[in-house]
Amino acid sequence: MATIPFIWLGSRRSRKHPIGSKGRLLDVARSRGLPVPNGGILLDDLYRLLLAEQVIERRNGRISTPDSTWLHETLLAGIHFPRLDKPTAVRAAFATPDGDDAGLVALCLAQLHVDFADAQATSAALCAVWSAALAHEQDLRRDVLVMEMVTAQMTGTAVTHATNKTDTAAPANEDVLDLPRLRNWQRPAADLPPFAQRLQQLLRGVRRTFGPSNREISWVDDGQICWLIRIR
Repeated sequence: MATIPFIWLGSRRSRKHPIGSKGRLLDVARSRGLPVPNGGILLDDLYRLLLAEQVIERRNGRISTPDSTWLHETLLAGIHFPRLDKPTAVRAAFATPDGDDAGLVALCLAQLHVDFADAQATSAALCAVWSAALAHEQDLRRDVLVMEMVTAQMTGTAVTHATNKTDTAAPANEDVLDLPRLRNWQRPAADLPPFAQRLQQLLRGVRRTFGPSNREISWVDDGQICWLIRIR
């Protein structure tokens, strides 16, 4: 394999490929210092190459592999995708050939807690995600986002608006919070829960990175860092 058919998050190589915003925005965010977990994007080029070399095959409406070890070794030894030691999330990052991923929310399949050191688990997760695109009428880029998972104490979503003075946070199983937007020099409010203070700082980083626009994020807080998991 002469080319490198994956993008390591933070490398900014996503700008060279027509991938969707799901992977591209995380690549940009990590390159600008935002806390995005280790991971990469397995490009559609890899999917097509694996099909051509019969490492994977399309059969009975699904993608499968005749040999899990072959697929696993292709990832680690063939294209030198970095080894991930933590439980891993394998998520669809599909898009149209020109990189448009609007309207593909229904195809956002995820395989969680995958042991990326295990050939069978890794192969099963990738094939399950790739298979999700087969039912779609339009030909799609089958890019796949692979990220280490974070041990969560709190998780949720948040929205920052271009004109509002507050951001809206929705922690899982908790009340919705209105968080005052932090200025560049401003510290979080001491009366907020620690996770909310870290989330305030993350949202400030999102605005600093992507400008005054409407953004929705998914986040995970491990008690020390509030991680950015998804942005759109």
